[in-house]
Amino acid sequence: MFGPAQPTVEEQREAFTEGLMQIRETLVVPLFDAADGMKADLLRRGWSPEIVDYLAASWLAAMLAKVGAA
Repeated sequence: MFGPAQPTVEEQREAFTEGLMQIRETLVVPLFDAADGMKADLLRRGWSPEIVDYLAASWLAAMLAKVGAA
């Protein structure tokens, strides 16, 4: 009745979901794109596919861990 209206559970859920989608688009997707670019570059340079997959996956896991720790 008095003061600001409290958002409903559904409104809070929508806001939380929107925040997660923004994080995905601004932080996670660029990391996956960079890992894909790294793989393409290393393959073009003649590295073996197994080594390329290992290196890109290791780099991606380390970057995602940094994002998660922030």
